[in-house]
Amino acid sequence: MSAARPTLQRLIVATAAAMGSLLVASWLVGLVLPAHWQEVVQTRWGFLAPVSYVVTALCMGLGGALAGHRFLIVAVGLTLAVWIATLSVLAGIAGAASDMSYPLGFLLRTNALSATLSVVAAALGTWLGALWYARR
Repeated sequence: MSAARPTLQRLIVATAAAMGSLLVASWLVGLVLPAHWQEVVQTRWGFLAPVSYVVTALCMGLGGALAGHRFLIVAVGLTLAVWIATLSVLAGIAGAASDMSYPLGFLLRTNALSATLSVVAAALGTWLGALWYARR
């Protein structure tokens, strides 16, 4: 027997909880974890932020636990929205720097893998949270 489909109100609460927890968890990671754990790893495919993927998976897992499988689209959309905002800010900063300017293509190339891994982490966290939702 499957769990009942969550209402729109439940999806909204799950979205608020996931985004709120993402903001708080990101802030707490900066305070609690040692600096070398928070470092961005540079690879030949771009920059990676491993702790960020764990935080994203946990917070989107909370959304999945509150709203079930229907939260998957919301989680992926929220993660993409955060990445669009991040790349917009990076492009603005790069455009404001008079000594060095990075084209948007460079920013996309160096962050595409990290954005992809963030979306995968959000989907995986939501899926695990939805499994827990279905069992209770």
